[in-house]
Amino acid sequence: MKIKRLEEIIGERLFERDTTAVTLTAVGERFIGIAHRLVQAHEDAFFALQHNLAIGKLTLATSETFASCLLPPVLAKIDTAFPNIAMEIRCGHSWKMLESMETEDIDLVVATKYPARCDGVLLARERLMWVCKKDSPVYRQATVPLAVFPDGCLYRRAGLAALDAHKKNWRIAYTSLNHEGLLAAVDAGSAVSIMIESAVNNRHRVLTPADGFPALASTEIELYARRSDISPVARSVLDIIRSHFANRTSDQDHTTMQNISSAEAVS
Repeated sequence: MKIKRLEEIIGERLFERDTTAVTLTAVGERFIGIAHRLVQAHEDAFFALQHNLAIGKLTLATSETFASCLLPPVLAKIDTAFPNIAMEIRCGHSWKMLESMETEDIDLVVATKYPARCDGVLLARERLMWVCKKDSPVYRQATVPLAVFPDGCLYRRAGLAALDAHKKNWRIAYTSLNHEGLLAAVDAGSAVSIMIESAVNNRHRVLTPADGFPALASTEIELYARRSDISPVARSVLDIIRSHFANRTSDQDHTTMQNISSAEAVS
């Protein structure tokens, strides 16, 4: 009855109906786009007025590494802005979660740049580093034991290609789906691994070309949003995440310039 009333107001049919199906007319196809924008504007207006009282659920997916090394300060800002939302953090293979975000009700994904999608928002560039336990001689072994993620991992692929190019012998000693598993092997002094710079701590030795390990390129970390039905809360959280990393990059650039200036002053 509501659709019939709407058609009477517009003066056009929105649907073609027969005994087996109902389909949109040409006018209906144009109108539904307008209707979606009207509903979105209504939600945005309500959200703007009820910002601090916003409730609902938000699902953010990422890798275990990013969750532990990059997200804590972001989550604190989200909690301050939206104290009443229920937020689910899913950790796993970020590319797999990205591929299924439309069917798994995932709102946002923080992942290493995914070649199959061009709609990611660049958050940061992180250097990849070879690391081992600080006081371990494991990196000196003729055939270096490695702790890496399973086959398909971008870091693993880049690292092995670099070792092969430099004719350095290696073997896969440990594999783990989890960042903590790789850390365990490194902290035991049993293996060398590849980590983003933000994951390196004072227990680690960063291995350089002087140690026989080739430099690795930086990796790009991007933020992806679901392509349909993204909520006002999710859009605002996206803005918080993007703003946090923009400020983080500015702070890092400022620190780098200070370090350069100090080095020039000393020289």
